[in-house]
Amino acid sequence: MKRLFIYFSLVALMFFIGCDKKSNQSEPPQPKNKTPVKSLLLDAKGNPVPLPKDKLIFVNFMAYSCSACMEEIPIIKKVMSLPEYKDKFAVIAFAIDATDNNLKDKDFPIYANNNLNQVRFPVPGTPTSYIITPNGKKLVVIVGAVREDTLKKFLNEALQKYNQIKKP
Repeated sequence: MKRLFIYFSLVALMFFIGCDKKSNQSEPPQPKNKTPVKSLLLDAKGNPVPLPKDKLIFVNFMAYSCSACMEEIPIIKKVMSLPEYKDKFAVIAFAIDATDNNLKDKDFPIYANNNLNQVRFPVPGTPTSYIITPNGKKLVVIVGAVREDTLKKFLNEALQKYNQIKKP
């Protein structure tokens, strides 16, 4: 019985050590001889993602392999193009299963995610979205895919919170 306990303890220890090494390997290599960049969000290569200073930011963490994420993209684009939201919000997406940025669609730019983003903005599953201020204050957190009506509700909630923050 004692041998069995020791055996299972060793197997568990090897498992945890193996998991720790794998998680370190998934982080992107940091540039050598460079000062670390202070930025709110980074792409997979550690480059800062440009953020607007005059709009709220809808940050969408998604995966190309996630069908709900792919179905959600046209909904987000449609709602964000409405006159009441178009000039008040910017959309930035991060694909957690991508290695390259896809910036072809200016209305829905998709950056390859840097794991450091998920320290500030935890992602329990995809899709997960945050509505933040230009300086990174979280106004709304959305876990799961949204429909058009619920997205409008979240955007209005974010605008209301932001307007209260701006009041003197």
